Amino acid sequence: MKTAQRYVLREILPSFLIALSVLTFLFIINKIFVLLDMVINKKVPLGDTLVLYFSLVPFVLSLTVPMAMMIATLLAFGRLSSDMEITAFKSGGVHLFQLIYPVLAFALVLTAAMLYFNARILPEANYAFKKIHFKILENQANVAVRERTFIDLFQGYQFYIDRQEGGIFKDVRVFNRVSPQAPLQTTLARTGWLDNNEKTFQLIFHLNQGFISWDNVNYHSYNRLYFDQYQICLNTENQLAHLSDVKKDYEEMSLDELKNSIQGTSDPDRLNNLKAEYQKRLALPFACLALSWFCAPLGLWTRSKGFMAFVIGISMIFIYYLMFVLGQVLSQRGEVDPVWGLWWANLALASA
Repeated sequence: MKTAQRYVLREILPSFLIALSVLTFLFIINKIFVLLDMVINKKVPLGDTLVLYFSLVPFVLSLTVPMAMMIATLLAFGRLSSDMEITAFKSGGVHLFQLIYPVLAFALVLTAAMLYFNARILPEANYAFKKIHFKILENQANVAVRERTFIDLFQGYQFYIDRQEGGIFKDVRVFNRVSPQAPLQTTLARTGWLDNNEKTFQLIFHLNQGFISWDNVNYHSYNRLYFDQYQICLNTENQLAHLSDVKKDYEEMSLDELKNSIQGTSDPDRLNNLKAEYQKRLALPFACLALSWFCAPLGLWTRSKGFMAFVIGISMIFIYYLMFVLGQVLSQRGEVDPVWGLWWANLALASA
C-alpha cells in the first residue's frame, strides 16, 4: 500500500471510531431513563435490566455503522481538501481515485462484516431481547406500562393510560377487536391495575367503573355496555410459562430462516414484511459502500471540516434514512417491490 493511501486510512479510522461512538451513544442515551425507572421504581433486578439494555446495542450498531462511515468520509476528505493536501497529492502525481480507493476498501470490509452481523448476530440479539423482556414481564407485569403512551405489547389489545399513582392506573382506554372483521371496541375505565396470575402465567388487567362501546354495522346502531368491574386476560404472544418456546418474529430470524418463511408464507401482509426485512438486512450493509462513494467527492467539494462536516454528515444521514424508511414502508404495504424499496436509497446516492 502506498504512503498516500496509508495516510488517508490513518485520517479516516479515528474519525470513524469517534463518529460511531458518538452516534451509538446518542441512540441509546434515551433508554437510560427507562432503565433507571425499571430499577428504581419497578424493582426489576439490575442484572436483567442491563442484559435487556445491552441487547439493544446490536440493533443500534446496524444503523450507526453506515452513518459513522458517511461522517468519517466527509470529515477526512473535507479536511484534506480544506488544508490543500489534496492539491499537494495531485501535484505529486497521485490520482484522486488512489485516495478514494482505501476508503472504498475499508467500506467493503465493513460491508462484509455487517452482512454477517445482520444475518447472525442481530437476530440473535433481538431474540434475546424478547426473551429477557418476557421474563421480566412474567415477574413484574407493570414493567410494560408507561403513562401517556400507546401500549401495543399485549396481543390483540392496545392500551392508553393517562396517569399512574402507585400501582393504580387512572383514566384507562382499551382498544380491541373480537375478530379481524369485527368493529373496534373501545373500553374506558376510571381506574385499573395489572395482576400476574402465577398459576396460569397470564396477565390480568382489572378495570373499574367504566363502559365498553362499539358500532353494530348490521343494525346501524351504537352500543354501550357499562360495568363496575371488568377483567381482561392478556398474553404476550404466547404463554409466559415457556420462555424457551417464545416465537421468533421476522426481526428475530436469520437470513436463512427469513428465506424459508418467505417460501412457506401465504399471508400477503406477512409476506411483505418478511421480504422487506430480508432486503433490509442486505441493503443496510451496502450503505457503507454507497455512502462512502457519495461522500468522498462531497467532502472534497464542500471543503468542510470539524463541526461543519459533522453537521453536513447529520443532514445527509437524515436524507438517506428518510429515503430508506420511505422505501421500507412502501415495501411493507406491498405498494413497491421490496428489492426496489429497500435498495433505491443506496442506488440513488451511489449514482449521484
